[in-house]
Amino acid sequence: MKLIKQKNMSNEQTDLTGIKIIDKIFYDHDMNRYGIISMLLLVVGCLGGIAVGLGGINSVIQLIFLVVPTMAALSMILAVAPMKYIVYTSLIAVCIDIVILLINAFMR
Repeated sequence: MKLIKQKNMSNEQTDLTGIKIIDKIFYDHDMNRYGIISMLLLVVGCLGGIAVGLGGINSVIQLIFLVVPTMAALSMILAVAPMKYIVYTSLIAVCIDIVILLINAFMR
């Protein structure tokens, strides 16, 4: 993925991804902080609950893999951490939730 350098008003260079929708949402993430946090809260919480309910509850290892990143992401949101950490931990939690959902869907 090619990164584009752009100067903003304070003469700081910001790396942009080149994908218009991602740049629009995450370029000024502090301005959109509460909207992004509310979306991530819904997605991380609901997807984690669905993954636990559809098979993660039967295995202690899967339950640990689901609970730790989900609680880390929700704790970052609650602690009003920097947006970079919130987005990264939420992305990791969602990826792990999807992997465990797929494992439980196709291994039965």
